[in-house]
Amino acid sequence: MNDMILILDGSPEYGLELARRLRAEQIHACVAPMTGAADRICALAPQGVILCGEGCDESLGETVAALDIPVLAIGQAAYALLRALGGVNTDIAIANKKAQVVLEKSELFTGAADGERFFREAQTLMLPADVRQTAAAGGCTVAFEDSQKKKYGVQFEPERNDPQGSAILMNFALDICQCTRTWTLEAALSQAEEAIGRAAAQGGHAICAVSGGVDSALCALLAHRAFGERMTAVFVDTGLMREGETDAVQATLEALDIPVQHVDLSGEILQGLRHKYAMEEKRTVVVERLYAEMLRLSAAIKGRKTLILGTNYEDYLQSGSGAPKWNGSGMTVIEPLTDLFKDEVRAAGRMLGMDEALVDRKPFPVLGLGARIVGEVTGERLCALRTAECIFREEIEQAGLERRLYKYFPVLIGGETLGKEFMVLRAVTLSGGLLMPARLPYDLVERTVSRIQAQLPAITRVLYDQTPSQIGQESFN
Repeated sequence: MNDMILILDGSPEYGLELARRLRAEQIHACVAPMTGAADRICALAPQGVILCGEGCDESLGETVAALDIPVLAIGQAAYALLRALGGVNTDIAIANKKAQVVLEKSELFTGAADGERFFREAQTLMLPADVRQTAAAGGCTVAFEDSQKKKYGVQFEPERNDPQGSAILMNFALDICQCTRTWTLEAALSQAEEAIGRAAAQGGHAICAVSGGVDSALCALLAHRAFGERMTAVFVDTGLMREGETDAVQATLEALDIPVQHVDLSGEILQGLRHKYAMEEKRTVVVERLYAEMLRLSAAIKGRKTLILGTNYEDYLQSGSGAPKWNGSGMTVIEPLTDLFKDEVRAAGRMLGMDEALVDRKPFPVLGLGARIVGEVTGERLCALRTAECIFREEIEQAGLERRLYKYFPVLIGGETLGKEFMVLRAVTLSGGLLMPARLPYDLVERTVSRIQAQLPAITRVLYDQTPSQIGQESFN
């Protein structure tokens, strides 16, 4: 077995939160969707499995119940495990509120105490003979276990920043699954270096497309160390970057002694975006042009070629590997960062001495500013949005809020009815899988609005977006 915990999640945002908490305690944890779970369990051979989120069906419940390793089912996933063990779940007893939980003696709850827990939903449970209650709330069973088979179900979710919840996770990982504290960022970074080193040892040339983000920059740094002069870092200027970003990216990479090939496609891409209104068709224009340019550059290089992609773990979970799209390109594709979360990539960048401005660069979509323009992307509208973005960023930075915010940006929306444009400001923090609107100081918002209207007279309204959303469902990235 591998010294790790596999988290099977019907809603990946919560699974990512659990994985981060385990990794923070040096427990190796990976997240995977519930679909195809049996094959993943077989391939990874973990020491324990955690089920969480929705979508755990009868088949998966039976699969994990039959495993000869410990299983912890959290929230609604506990019902499928209970049914597979021979029990029954019936009507809803508690929903969307806190309730006082009384814990009974269990290896899972060692060091945890009675107290209030929030329940999205708790159902009435009927336990089979070999399964016993380990926690109750409001007169109903909210946790159970089969200690012989090491199968555990908990109807409440360990809350963020909750030491009791962390104790439960650590009890499961360390005492029940017998995992050891072996996962470190240094070890994960070493694996990434080894993957690139193996490619370099086979000879040929490496190509690394750099976008200005920390993921691709870290890949470029590792590739340059392994391939030396046999490596080309390519920065394609789409014309959709933020104010001053193109020069800043090049300067930062050159400071790391990484030679950068700058390709200016801004005119071509702007032309291709004419009369394109839907976000997906705009994105297709940019992606296809970037793909064609990388193929053109690759064709000019003789011999063996390795394409290095900066796909991080969250990218991989949301979209899968980027390698298949390059089938037939004549390049071998490696993705050395697919075991690292975004915050871990940032930490690795700091370990290697990368500039803080690059390490802390906020997430930016491949469509760039084009993803934040509703309707057609024109040179005039790009200029207006770039100016507003610069103003908003300056105000956020002067207030010292840039590190507290997950991301912040303006969105430009055409007001066809008024014949004018209006701007929507968006600033969010990350809480689990939710993007929550930030409570910005009123005077900051007031200054931002005043400056935007003074410099951009065509903007007749400036609004602040207070809508929470799931991280994978953010409208403007």
